[in-house]
Amino acid sequence: MKRKHMPVIDWRYWGGITLVSIFGTNMGDLYAHTLHLGVYLGVAILTVLASIVFWQERKSDRSTELFYWLVIIIVRTGATNIADYLAFRVHIPQLLLSCGLALLIALAAVISARRGARHAIGLPRGTLPPTDAAYWVAMLGAGVFGTVVGDVASHFLGEGYASLALGALLALALAAGRGTASRWFVAYWAMVMIARTTGTAMGDWLAENKVVDIGLPVSTLMTGTAFVAMLMLWRGTKPQHDPARG
Repeated sequence: MKRKHMPVIDWRYWGGITLVSIFGTNMGDLYAHTLHLGVYLGVAILTVLASIVFWQERKSDRSTELFYWLVIIIVRTGATNIADYLAFRVHIPQLLLSCGLALLIALAAVISARRGARHAIGLPRGTLPPTDAAYWVAMLGAGVFGTVVGDVASHFLGEGYASLALGALLALALAAGRGTASRWFVAYWAMVMIARTTGTAMGDWLAENKVVDIGLPVSTLMTGTAFVAMLMLWRGTKPQHDPARG
């Protein structure tokens, strides 16, 4: 994606990633349970939609984050469906699946980081890694990983306690690593994976909690509205020049 279409890594960005992780969990479940397309047709349709967004992004010269966040939503929706299929249909052991996904994310992130290193000199602090094909593979892997690990945490702790524990972990990770996320790709992807995992637990709790009892459609509407409202009402910071980058 073009730099003018990419958000800055700041508190607003991580708020968006967290909310879209919750929304994407609900959206993925609603997409699968309502349309009954199956994983292959369902993911194929999402792939076509993502391709259309990328095509429009390449044609656009307007400075907007719309394309980035649309792809994030599509990828997160697809990741929820893929994770459920691998864990509950193919029955891949969750530990093996989680480790395999972590390796996939690491490999894709390293490839993206090495490609981006050639163009990193002079870029402002807060700049996202290059959003090339390897970046989106890593983002998809992080979504699948977060769904699998979030489900495991909810199973052992309960959705409420898992949401609280993972939310606290995410807050600590952001406080500790937010300043290094744009300069150290390991910190960036670690926080994305934690946000995806937290979003799974919180999204499932909100949709399935018997006390609140709002159900999946209303939960999806609420989390989607919260995500869009946050991006529209919260103005992001401008990238800051980092002297260490030249």
